[in-house]
Amino acid sequence: MEKQALDLYKEFIDDLAELRPCVLPRWITGNGWPKTVENEKINKVLSELTTEQKEVVALIAQSARDGGIHDVLVYLTDQINLEGLEIVKNDVKMATDPFDSGMHYDWVCRREGDSWPDQNR
Repeated sequence: MEKQALDLYKEFIDDLAELRPCVLPRWITGNGWPKTVENEKINKVLSELTTEQKEVVALIAQSARDGGIHDVLVYLTDQINLEGLEIVKNDVKMATDPFDSGMHYDWVCRREGDSWPDQNR
């Protein structure tokens, strides 16, 4: 496999792992949503929650974001493997399933801090 294609794949997955943290849990457990008329209802409900309840809601919010990223990566993997989708950046075609695990699995591993499989060789 061409090194540039593999590097592009790793960069793509690592960038998504870096984008993972959501601002919503910080707002939920902190001072609430930005103080606007549209957010008054949300902030009212949040102000009535205990710290433990806020932590649970924050976990739910982050889980929803994680699920969205995961589902898009499953979709992209299927489109690449079944429908011929290609991702190209600066005339370099991104590697396709370089570790036989799917983008969604590689993303989960990287977000959990695992090394790339080829770094363990």
